[in-house]
Order: sequence, then C-alpha cells, then structure tokens
Amino acid sequence: MRATHDFYLFVLASLIALVACVSGCQQKETLLDVDTPNGGVEIQRDKDGGNVTVEIGE
Repeated sequence: MRATHDFYLFVLASLIALVACVSGCQQKETLLDVDTPNGGVEIQRDKDGGNVTVEIGE
C-alpha cells in the first residue's frame, strides 16, 4: 500500500516538474509605459530575441 502511494506521489511530482519546465517564462523588458485618461501605450522588448511589442490601450 505504501509503495502505491509513493508511486502516485512520484508521478504527480514528475508531472508538475514537466509542466514547469515546458511552460517557461517570457523574459521581457518594459521600455516605455505611459498611462493617460484616454488610454495608454506599453512598449516591451524580448530579452532573448530582441523583438519589440507595442500595446495600445483605449
């Protein structure tokens, strides 16, 4: 009985570790973040590839 419990615990821990490794996180740097009453602008740069993202909120 104890071995079955340990096996399920191992499988659960492995699944959590796999999800954490696969999902990763985005490395973004905020270059500009402007908020105004009529909207805002946010410019971010990806630290890995250098891609620039511009988001405009209304």
